[in-house]
Amino acid sequence: MKKVIALLLAAVMLSLCVLSVSAGVDVKATEKRVFENKDTVLPYRLVLPETYDETKSYPMIVFLHGAGERGNDNELQLFHCVQYLADTLPECIIVAPQCPVNNQWVDTPWANGAYSIDAVPESNELKAVVELLDALQEEFNVDADRIYASGLSMGGFGAWDLMMRHNDYFAAGVLVCGGGDPSQAEALKDTPLFVFHGDADDAVPVSGSRDTVQAIRDAGGELVQYVEYPGKGHGIWNDAFAHPGMLRELLTYKLSTRYPVEESEEESLEESLAESAEASVPSAEPQESSVAEEGTSPLGWIIALSALAVIVLVTVVLLVLKKKKA
Repeated sequence: MKKVIALLLAAVMLSLCVLSVSAGVDVKATEKRVFENKDTVLPYRLVLPETYDETKSYPMIVFLHGAGERGNDNELQLFHCVQYLADTLPECIIVAPQCPVNNQWVDTPWANGAYSIDAVPESNELKAVVELLDALQEEFNVDADRIYASGLSMGGFGAWDLMMRHNDYFAAGVLVCGGGDPSQAEALKDTPLFVFHGDADDAVPVSGSRDTVQAIRDAGGELVQYVEYPGKGHGIWNDAFAHPGMLRELLTYKLSTRYPVEESEEESLEESLAESAEASVPSAEPQESSVAEEGTSPLGWIIALSALAVIVLVTVVLLVLKKKKA
């Protein structure tokens, strides 16, 4: 009997878990969109918060898929982790673009691990991703201080590339089983990064993450968090994105912490605010009435009539006195 009750309780708990997972946003039900520029056609999915409010600003995270999800169906890029992002970060705008079949987010052999961005030009696909994010900021109320890059495998390379080339655009990044450029350590030392790799990865060598992370730490970087999974191969992205507290911590980072407004800009802002304040305070000096521009003001008419009355009164008095003398 106790075993039956235990099984029933387990079934109930499992049902509740399933319900709680399925209660999130269904990313496959989101609108299929396409972004185009002169070089690239980029299918993408946009996941907005269910309670999106135009009066509020929202953080935005771009997710770059791996090699197996390339195409133009605007479906495959949702296969890994996007639903989890939507369920875990319901207040975040999620952008999931899809790379064409024969292209890569970064044009470098994955088996080499780390690479040099000086030797590898930025791909048309990643250029289009940045332009897409710019366009979405025009369309929706995005918090430009909280835009994040993330990706796995081929997309892990892409996320590294975005963080290195556009360090003043992204507040932080999640980089899973990809490869970066150790020579960019100085530029990345103050950037919050969550890096994950399996030490038994036979698709992208662990050195792709390990060497770059070590270079950042050697440069004095204290905001890079690295998790290396012992004995695990390439497919560690589910563990990585579900790393306890990671995604919530990600959203706490702001770009302005790393790139504060320069002093000259602050002074200019203060001057502008001061000028606006002065303009809004009424002057203590008397202002000319709008009527005065067309003629005499009402006060002028009163004074003139009063003076005329005085003159008339004085004239009458003088006439009376003159009459009495006569």
